[in-house]
Amino acid sequence: MSAVEYRAILRYRLMIPLFPVDQPCPVCCKACLDSFGEHAIHCKELPGFKYRHDWVRDVLCDVLKRAGISAKKEAPVNFLTGPLEGRSTLRPADILVFGWEGGNTLM
Repeated sequence: MSAVEYRAILRYRLMIPLFPVDQPCPVCCKACLDSFGEHAIHCKELPGFKYRHDWVRDVLCDVLKRAGISAKKEAPVNFLTGPLEGRSTLRPADILVFGWEGGNTLM
């Protein structure tokens, strides 16, 4: 980690403003890039956000499978199907765990 990265992380953790003024986010152009850097950490348009999410999902699914627990990544959730559409109106579950406590399924 470089000295610049270290100082930026330290300022973020101590809630010391990183930027002089609030301004629009140059990446998503939707939200305000606040002076404390909160939006910069959580902006969904940044490439690292999706990568971290998928990495955590993949590691958790691997741990479940190694423990002998039946799990599936990006499993379709079809219990809320529109009668005219014939398909689910929900996004797939990140991880679907089968046979959880009492035989229930956990999303």
